[in-house]
This record gives sequence, structure tokens and C-alpha cells, in this order.
Amino acid sequence: MRIFRVNVERHFSDLDMLQHINNVVYNDYLQEARIRLMAELRSDFEDPYFPQVLVRQEINYRKTLVLRPEPLIVEVWVTSVGRTSYALGFRILDDDGTLAADATSVMVCFDPATQGSVPIPADYRLALVEAMEGD
Repeated sequence: MRIFRVNVERHFSDLDMLQHINNVVYNDYLQEARIRLMAELRSDFEDPYFPQVLVRQEINYRKTLVLRPEPLIVEVWVTSVGRTSYALGFRILDDDGTLAADATSVMVCFDPATQGSVPIPADYRLALVEAMEGD
């Protein structure tokens, strides 16, 4: 399994009234890592765009995060690849490497015209499988 590491900046606007990073913002951190993963996997494709939707996301909060100048590290990897969907695993690490959260997401390839799922494009499916099986 190939693990992609993404640095994500913390922002003052991420804070809640207790001066912690708000739990909702963790979704933004996961989305940022997911988008960067997709961009990297599709960088060589002739047509890198295809619609997909997030259908499931589960987050386990392990540690409170606070505002600091150092970026967080989000690790993301492919855990499974199906016909129309794929799953990702995540870890959000504080800058000292402490686990702050772990998460899973399921993405489904989507046809806006029919509002239904469609098979993962062959080139992207291959890239996902290679990422899942790679080092």
C-alpha cells in the first residue's frame, strides 16, 4: 500500500469557541488530502476529470488539535477498489507525529445526467489499484 502524505495548514478560522480545531474542519483536511491524491493519480491522464461523490465518511477523533504555525500531516491511502467505488484510509497527524484522527471514506463515480453510479474509468481504476498494491 502506497501512503501519500500531505501537509495541511491550520487557520485561525478553524477554531471553535474552546480554541480547539473544530471537529467539522477535520472533514476539510480529509478533503484536501483526497483532492491532492486524486490530482497526483490522474496527472498523466488525457482527460483527468470525471465526476465522483463522497458517499460515506467516518472519523475517529483521537486528540484535540490547537492552532499552531506548523502544518498538520494527513496521510491517505487506497484501501479497496470496486467496480463503481473505492475506499480511502486516512490519518491526521499533529506536527509532532501524534495521531489526532483516523478516518475512512468511500467515493463513487457518478453520472450527473442519470444521477447514478458509473464504473470507475479504466485508467483511474488502474492507478487506484497500483496505489493500493504499491509500496
